[in-house]
Amino acid sequence: MASRIDSSESDRTPLLATSNDARFRRERGNMPIWRHILENKMTWAWYNVVIGSGAVAMLIYNLPHHPHKTWVIGAVVYLISLVLFLAVLLTHVVRFLVRPALLPASMKHPLEGLHVPAMPTALGILILNGATYAEKMHHNDRALRGFYWLFIVLALIFGVGSPLLQFSKSAHNRLTKPFSSDALNAVLPLLLAGPTAAVALAHLPTAGHHGSALGIMSFGVALQGMGFFLSLLYQASVLSRLHNDGLPAARERPALFINSIPAALTAWGAVGLAQQALRHFAAAAQPGGDSQPVVGGVALYYVGVALALVFWGLAVWWFLVAAGACFIGAMGMRGESECLEGYMVVFAHAAVFLASNELLRAFQWPRGLTLLNEVLGVFTLVVWAALVLGGLFGVATGRFVRD
Repeated sequence: MASRIDSSESDRTPLLATSNDARFRRERGNMPIWRHILENKMTWAWYNVVIGSGAVAMLIYNLPHHPHKTWVIGAVVYLISLVLFLAVLLTHVVRFLVRPALLPASMKHPLEGLHVPAMPTALGILILNGATYAEKMHHNDRALRGFYWLFIVLALIFGVGSPLLQFSKSAHNRLTKPFSSDALNAVLPLLLAGPTAAVALAHLPTAGHHGSALGIMSFGVALQGMGFFLSLLYQASVLSRLHNDGLPAARERPALFINSIPAALTAWGAVGLAQQALRHFAAAAQPGGDSQPVVGGVALYYVGVALALVFWGLAVWWFLVAAGACFIGAMGMRGESECLEGYMVVFAHAAVFLASNELLRAFQWPRGLTLLNEVLGVFTLVVWAALVLGGLFGVATGRFVRD
């Protein structure tokens, strides 16, 4: 995939460069195995596993046709994702306490640094899952609002700070390689603002919470717009590379699916916010008992659905381009895609599914399109399961440590 970004690539580009690369490799060879894994393998890219698995949990919950109690499987995946998030977070705390200089080095690293925003993105996915399964497992709208505002703060910090660190990296750490889709990771936290705002509003009572609803929706729309228009600038560089250099190597082409994420998440958020606008901003009552149906939530609903269709169209274009590129180069892939980056491809598939699902719901589930979207959902589950099994096999056989 575009710019192989797992820990093995990070090993070839040291996080802490020394004046003598041979000395660096010799010192690493004398490390205890636990420290080698901690410093060189447990990168920020591990949050991709939480992102992909959390998206699969939401996908399972939203499958249009599913057997009774299927949500239990999604809940198990969600809980596993939550435990994994906490485990990776704790591991990174230990990692940076053992070697504090790794923290700034990893953030400025030309490969690992691209995945620093995966941490708040993973948190946003977990918030969405927690709210999605709230009706089945627990319910606390006040806690949900607290997590929402925490996510908004982290999204702003990482959405601005991570690109700034990449802009300011030293010439020594710059890679002479073409621009890739991985750079879009920098704005992913901002792109989850809309969906998380919609979920927070869905669990917010309408009576007596007009001010809270307005604040949640306003920040959700603002950060979503920020992330989407920034993503267009990043995607312009991807298109420039494709026009100038052609399609990347066959094993790198699945990363093109990542380009569908910004528009898909924006479409998903736009539909969700449109639906909540009807609940929280109803048409104003007029003297005599009449109402104005073109103001308030009704107008916001139609604007939101129309914008969602525009964004969804862009997401589908990128998705089909990526699918076509992978089909053309299928013979050259040979299973060489990196596992951690593969979870972002799963996230891209799930984002397109969820955006399509919300639009299908708004249009009363057209039969043919609903069936087609469900096929996409099932295919995404298969790809995710293959990645999980491949990762477990890599750990069991020691390949994770050796590579």
